[in-house]
Amino acid sequence: MNRRDVLKWIAGGSLGVLASGQRVQARPYPLRTIQPKNPWDPARLPAGVRRKVLVVGGGLAGLSAALELAERGYEVVVREADSVLGGKLATRRLQTGAGTFEVEHGLHMWFFNYHVFRDIRRRLGLDRHFRPYASGVHFEFRNYQPEVLQSNPPRYPQNLIGLLERSPNFNLFSGMRQLGMLRAILFYEHSSNVARLDGLSFPEWIQRANLSPAFRDVILMPAAEVTLNDPQRISAAEMAQLMHLCFTSHPRAMQREVTTVDHGTAVIEPWAAHLRQLGVRFDLGRAVSGLRFERGRAVGERGDPTSYDGVVLACAVGGARAILRGSTSSDPASASALAALRARTDRLELAPPYQVLRVWLDRPTRQDRPDILETPEHRPINLMVQFHLLEEESKRWAAASGGSVIELHLYHQSAAEAAERDPHAIWRRVRPTVEELWPELQPANAMGATVGSYEDFTSFAVGQASIRPSATTPAQDGLANLTLAGDWVATDYPSALMERAVATGREAANHLLLADGVRQASLTVTPSRGPGLF
Repeated sequence: MNRRDVLKWIAGGSLGVLASGQRVQARPYPLRTIQPKNPWDPARLPAGVRRKVLVVGGGLAGLSAALELAERGYEVVVREADSVLGGKLATRRLQTGAGTFEVEHGLHMWFFNYHVFRDIRRRLGLDRHFRPYASGVHFEFRNYQPEVLQSNPPRYPQNLIGLLERSPNFNLFSGMRQLGMLRAILFYEHSSNVARLDGLSFPEWIQRANLSPAFRDVILMPAAEVTLNDPQRISAAEMAQLMHLCFTSHPRAMQREVTTVDHGTAVIEPWAAHLRQLGVRFDLGRAVSGLRFERGRAVGERGDPTSYDGVVLACAVGGARAILRGSTSSDPASASALAALRARTDRLELAPPYQVLRVWLDRPTRQDRPDILETPEHRPINLMVQFHLLEEESKRWAAASGGSVIELHLYHQSAAEAAERDPHAIWRRVRPTVEELWPELQPANAMGATVGSYEDFTSFAVGQASIRPSATTPAQDGLANLTLAGDWVATDYPSALMERAVATGREAANHLLLADGVRQASLTVTPSRGPGLF
């Protein structure tokens, strides 16, 4: 079946049987803008009015909330337990045997559907350090041919047909057989997604759909692997949303950008500098052990007499749970509301621990190697990155030394493996797999190495989406001026990862703005419905 036949088949309505009882949409829905609930209110606090807000967490969610509040005249204090800002974009200057370098938490890419983040970049003038990543998504398998996924041409549904047409692992006809399962993605409905699919694991969903092994192993399971979650436990609802965001919501959904310098230089440092100019105070290395609640309001930090008009709890889910457990209340109503919030957050889980290893080698890679490679069948390595092809500092080192800078993402390891902290020991363990993939590195020596060991990623396990709080859940429970933000907080529109962090940060700020009669910030978001079928 060729492209023309497929388009005729679709146009003729053969797929309408598949979508029986469902709407048929001619093209992807446009982006949606959530407008302020109070457009008539002033854009800033009135002269002489003082409001002070504590933001707990200096990652993307906290910086996002601080930006909206500080630009509207609020006094903002950001408390961060770490010694650096940025959360999952944190960058540290580390000394290695190869020299001293800026080393990030790990590679991050900015997807087309990062609309709130794109707005922040534009407002802060950060785009000069970003470039499009046009190489497609490269995969290397042990049981299948190498795959490159690209959304080309940038029109729906021709982009999806082209993806199937170019694949060496399945053809158009076998790809179209999968549409029974993909109906939940092509006809994605955000309002009902969690209720329909959060009780089902992704593997169970795949099994019920009777998918071909090739489509399962080449397209679907790799997408689950890179969430850092256990693919056997991941929720079908979470995966349906991610596939909507990254594949089908827009013909450009697969487009991504990368930074040309480290994340600190590109994003976090100029963002923090802007906030400091607005009067924001940063307390680094300052963990918050708990909050104080009085008469249904968060009034400050436990053990600190300073009072605040609002609190944004914007740390990772583990930190949020610990802070709420350590919080105190002075009256029965506050105690009851706090207990309800604790009961919800205590059920939230973390994804398994993971590590990011960066190695400075004295040998180059082959010129035809992709700069970013996903390796779903080569555990524990799930991702390989050639940083000397992406970032300027690594480029300069590679040019001077004749070597290469390789980052390895290790997502699925045993407890003993994840507990190892010596980067050279980890390199010796994973080196055979690297040499299997890129044999030219067999004679390479590691001139330097660093490792980041983390257990801070949000769990996508079955049932987690159903219990996620929203930014305003505390207020609904009776804690009027406490808001939540982070990639673990639910939204009424499709979002995930860094975009959810900054979007919920803005939502948290908007709740406080509305209460004070200050005009809220708008949010541009991904459409809540899939494109359907032609």
